[in-house]
Amino acid sequence: MKLNLQRFGRKFFFITLCVEDRAKVLSRINPDATVTLLPAGEAVVAAWLETHSRNPALTASNFIIMPDHIHLLLIANYDIDPNFDLIGWIKDFQRRSEKSNDHGGSGAPEPRQSNAQNYHGGSGAPEPRPSNAKESSLRGFGGLPPYHWGFGGLPPFHWERRFWLVLSFSSRQLKTIRRYIKLNPARALWKARHPNRFTRLANIRHPILDASRQWDAVGNPLLLSSPFLFHVRLTRKMSLEEHKPAIDEIIEKARHGMIPVSGFLSPGEKEVLRRLKEEPLARFIKMRPCALPPSYDPSAEDSRELAADRMLILSDFPQSVADAGAIFRQNCLAMNDMAAAICERANANDHGGSGAPEPRPR
Repeated sequence: MKLNLQRFGRKFFFITLCVEDRAKVLSRINPDATVTLLPAGEAVVAAWLETHSRNPALTASNFIIMPDHIHLLLIANYDIDPNFDLIGWIKDFQRRSEKSNDHGGSGAPEPRQSNAQNYHGGSGAPEPRPSNAKESSLRGFGGLPPYHWGFGGLPPFHWERRFWLVLSFSSRQLKTIRRYIKLNPARALWKARHPNRFTRLANIRHPILDASRQWDAVGNPLLLSSPFLFHVRLTRKMSLEEHKPAIDEIIEKARHGMIPVSGFLSPGEKEVLRRLKEEPLARFIKMRPCALPPSYDPSAEDSRELAADRMLILSDFPQSVADAGAIFRQNCLAMNDMAAAICERANANDHGGSGAPEPRPR
């Protein structure tokens, strides 16, 4: 694999590495979304913090050590080292962090922390101790790693040889990446506590949805059963200041229980979404002008709202749109037309009942 990029100036690389078999040996996530490092995680941090001393052209920026994977934001200054090989660096980092863990521990098992410091679903009840005192499986984000304890302590871990890499091209994207890293432990807790709100619902049916199209969703499907849906569409041809009266009216409607439906794509619509998220009782439906892929992972900002049961992400586009990786203007226009039709059917109040949409067989 070879990266083709302009080798001058600073480049920002967002790197994700996963532990082999997704073994949760690096850290534990606490109920307050803080992270407690295990010996293997400490070895990874030590290898990461050596980055600049090993190559002055590199800066170890934001990072997070999750139980079974890590996210790193690496800054490379190609003006200092125009021959820097990112792929080679990643492979070297994997080797160094694995090797450090081989010899980094004391050989003794780590003392079991109290249940108050671990996440067991929020009940606060102590976790039953396994019948075999030398073996424990990781429950939720607490407990001990799923390995046998012996005289050697934790066995060495290994990285998956594949990895995920994103090159940031804008300050906005960089800000999103940094926020994603910061909120990753909280997102893991939200998903563990509310798994149904992060499950992709495939090919759902509901009286207000066009039955001739395939609808996929993530979030609270009961929002579709409200008779108080209203469409939000704010043109790009007007400034935020010009849109302010309309935005204020939209927020006031949401405060009184009405549910806006929009793609939230234009600057005015994005401002609406930002203000909706500041309203603790507001609920909203976010349409997508492309497909929801099977492995869809909501943004950090959307994850908070999904966990609070006040958001639904909805799409009626086939997977081929997602595979193409394109969001065409005609898709946005079609999405807006469909959003308007959904609100019109909801306001007609002809779908009776308050049940959730019915998922079709996959």
